Amino acid sequence: MEFNYENNLIADILKIKRELNPPILSDISTPYNLGNAKINKPHDKIFKIVLGEKKQVVELLNRILKPTKKLHKKDIEKYSTEHINYRFQESESDIVYKMKNKEIFFLIEHQRTIDYNMPQRILGYELEIIKEATRGKKMTKNNHKLPTIIPIIIYTGNKKWDVEKYLKDCQETLEGVKTLNLGEYIVIDANDYNNEDLEKDTLFFSKMLLLEKLEKQEDIAKLLANMTKTEKDKDNRIVLKSIIAFIMKEKLPPEEIEKLLENLESEGKDMVIEVLEKESQRQRNIGIKQGILETAKELLKFGMNKEDIQKVTKLTKKEIEKL
Repeated sequence: MEFNYENNLIADILKIKRELNPPILSDISTPYNLGNAKINKPHDKIFKIVLGEKKQVVELLNRILKPTKKLHKKDIEKYSTEHINYRFQESESDIVYKMKNKEIFFLIEHQRTIDYNMPQRILGYELEIIKEATRGKKMTKNNHKLPTIIPIIIYTGNKKWDVEKYLKDCQETLEGVKTLNLGEYIVIDANDYNNEDLEKDTLFFSKMLLLEKLEKQEDIAKLLANMTKTEKDKDNRIVLKSIIAFIMKEKLPPEEIEKLLENLESEGKDMVIEVLEKESQRQRNIGIKQGILETAKELLKFGMNKEDIQKVTKLTKKEIEKL
């Protein structure tokens, strides 16, 4: 019987799609009612939302890096970490942004627990980003600069962060030989700021640090109530709606959530559902695409020519070349 590449490939893709597709959040009767859907790692989700907004990211970068020329939203773009996270399945990097037209990357990761392996992890992420960014590029005398990665750890745990910032401080040393600085990073430790200063700070991100630090329900509700009344920036208010609607439901009673949402402007009521739908679709796309890439890789091993693989998988020539 003649082997049919296309039929077998389609069957493989459908199987992979079923295995990798995440469950779709459903049973949503109102914009802010998630039904029985459980938000995994709600603390991480806060920063996923905040750091998903370029405006928040450039404000944070300007504050902590103090570049000579301030960064703006148009200066950065999100960088896909699909291949990186595929290799680091148990310890994914959080978010990576890239300077447009420059090989400068900002790796931002949220930590609620202390990880003494952080310098090594940071080095691993840096190397993977460099490999991905330089894949297929020929280094010449006039073009020999490697990408620069600026790692930033956002730590919101209770115990003071005491991990070494330099990989050399975690390594064996040879007397008289200077150890190179590898895996260096910046840490934003919420414990370095008192609650009063964070609440007075005009940076939206500072309020998020304070929100993470607060433990009493009444203190959280008070902070959010104040923000719903005083925050004037439209983009910030949209982010605030998302956080109140489906992150704070883990900490505040339903009636308090409704009260906070009523304090916000009526516009963007459907935004939460839209966010969930986009995230669900994004996860589905990642699963399907990764499955197609893996299948194409296997077909290459079997000796199938690139033109046929391109025709069946609908991958671009460039994507197949990368494999």
